[in-house]
Amino acid sequence: MEKLPNSNAGQTPSSKHTVDPQKPLVLFDLDGTLIDSQNLVFETFRQVFAQKLPDYQLSPEELYSFFGPTLETTFLRYFPPEEVEDVIDLYQKINKDLHYMLLREMPHALETVQKLYDEGYAMGIFSNKRREPVLLGMEICHLRPYFEAVFAKEDQPACKPDPAGLLHAAKVMGYPKEKAVYVGDNAADIQAAHRAGFVSIGYTLDTVQRTALEKEGPDYLIDDLRQLPFLLKEESKWNKNMIL
Repeated sequence: MEKLPNSNAGQTPSSKHTVDPQKPLVLFDLDGTLIDSQNLVFETFRQVFAQKLPDYQLSPEELYSFFGPTLETTFLRYFPPEEVEDVIDLYQKINKDLHYMLLREMPHALETVQKLYDEGYAMGIFSNKRREPVLLGMEICHLRPYFEAVFAKEDQPACKPDPAGLLHAAKVMGYPKEKAVYVGDNAADIQAAHRAGFVSIGYTLDTVQRTALEKEGPDYLIDDLRQLPFLLKEESKWNKNMIL
C-alpha cells in the first residue's frame, strides 16, 4: 500500500480533509472507473502483439477480455511462461510512453472525487495494475491528493476477483467490510465486492462493459459518476447493510 500526500504540486484540494467516521469507506477501481484508459490499453496491446506475434490479429472481444485480469493471466493465454515477464516489461514500457497521449479522466471523475473528499469520505484506490502505472494515471488526471491510500497489485494477497485484497484494504484503512463500498467498471470488480461483503457499485459508459456488469448484479449500476455522492447519502435505499 502506498500512503499518498494530501497535495501535489499545482494540485490543492478545495478544503482541508476531515474524515467523518460515520461515513463508509469508498474504494475505487481506477481504469475505466476514474480514468478513461480504454484507448490506451487497446493500443498498448496492439503494439505488443505487433512486435511479439505479428501474424496474430486481436479481435474486439479479446481486447475487451483484457480488462480485469492481471497481465500475467492475460499473457499466459498467448505466450509460454518463460516469456511472460519479458512481454510484460514490453507492455509496461509501451503503456508508459502512451500515457500522456491517450489517457483521459472519466467524465466528472475529478469533480466527484473532490465532492466526496469535501464531504468527509475516506477513499482509496484498489487496482489489479502495478503501482507505477497506477500512480502515473492518478497523477496525469490530478486525482492523487484526494486519496488516502493506493492498493496496487504488489499490495494484494490475491488479485480480483478474489476478495482477499479488498478485505485487506478495508482492514488496513480501519473499516469493517460492512462499512465499505467498492466502485468498479468490470465483472471482476463486482465479483470481488460481492465475495468480500462490500456494497458494490458498477459504473461504465461502455455498452459492452455494461452488459457484463448487469450479468454480475451489482447492488447499484450508474452511468454518471455525479450520481455517486447522492447514492451514498440515501441510507434507506441500501439493499445490504445500513452503513451510512
